Amino acid sequence: MMGLAALPATMSAQDENFYIFLCIGQSNMVGQGDISDADMQVSDRFLSLSAVDGKDRKRGQWRKAVPPLCRQDTKLSLVDYFGRTLLDNLPKNARVGVIHIAVDGCGIDLFDKDAYRSYIAGVTEDWKKREIAAYDNNPYGLLIQLAEQAMDEGEIRGILIHQGETDAYDARWLQKVRKIYNDIIRDLDLERNKVSLLVGEVVGEDQNGVCARANQTINQITRGFQEAYVISSKGAPAAADRLHFNADGCRVMGQRYGNKMLQAMGFELSEHKSYSSTIVPQGPTFDVTAATDDKGLLFAQSTEPLKKVDIVSYSGQVLKTINCNGKTTVNINTNDFPEESSLVFLFTAQNGDTVSIEMQRQ
Repeated sequence: MMGLAALPATMSAQDENFYIFLCIGQSNMVGQGDISDADMQVSDRFLSLSAVDGKDRKRGQWRKAVPPLCRQDTKLSLVDYFGRTLLDNLPKNARVGVIHIAVDGCGIDLFDKDAYRSYIAGVTEDWKKREIAAYDNNPYGLLIQLAEQAMDEGEIRGILIHQGETDAYDARWLQKVRKIYNDIIRDLDLERNKVSLLVGEVVGEDQNGVCARANQTINQITRGFQEAYVISSKGAPAAADRLHFNADGCRVMGQRYGNKMLQAMGFELSEHKSYSSTIVPQGPTFDVTAATDDKGLLFAQSTEPLKKVDIVSYSGQVLKTINCNGKTTVNINTNDFPEESSLVFLFTAQNGDTVSIEMQRQ
């Protein structure tokens, strides 16, 4: 692809038992889970083809898939336990390789080879610009180049997408996801019937997910699209912001992605360990009502005394914390965050319970 530097090859002979998967998306694909010592114990048969440079990685070179996978400064992601689940069920001579490219808070257009330039031109957040620049301002192009390199060593058998918190609210998102899949198949000259597309739900209603309504759209991806599968997020534990999966949620989602891919590839599932603790749906024990006036002022009232309100970007960054000192009402000027098209307000009661409210600018 134009504008991308040549990548070094680190393996040579193609291995039909080396299964490679392309993983793209936004913050939940980047990974938001805290990494434990157990997470660092990774099989030598699970590999990651690095898309960026770092102290423990070099672009275009394979490394053992020790977390974090996306970039050196990220956390545990669903891809970590996707690979482990595959290896628990695949023959002992099989290996799994992943190419992991994701950007916090990005729209699906970032991965559209025809739309990414106009999308990037509209990005205003400096942190997001830096993440995109790490992929040479062309995530799709770099994905294809790395995939072409990987195909000299193994077979691409699937594409994982976890994206939608930003824009999966109408049929246009479905069309764009299908286009990205079709572009990858054509650009890499792959056989459709050998490359499944797995698309994950965002944090669900049972976890009070602030973007749960996006799942109504995500679940339509399989209509007329026999290569596509939806990965349910029901019961997958969420972080306090109700936007991201916590570490257990990442493990649960990774297992589900792995099990579905195994089924799509025609492998039988064996009995194997569970990576997560018992999942207990967490529901709020209080309510918050909120409204925004035409001047951008948000007025919120809680049924319980509040300890604080965290104002969070869609990338998961805490932009501001307001200490409430037991008050049940709070006023927030959303004009203080002009670069954010979407905000999440995380209300924490004095008893520690939390409620999240989403706001999108018109």
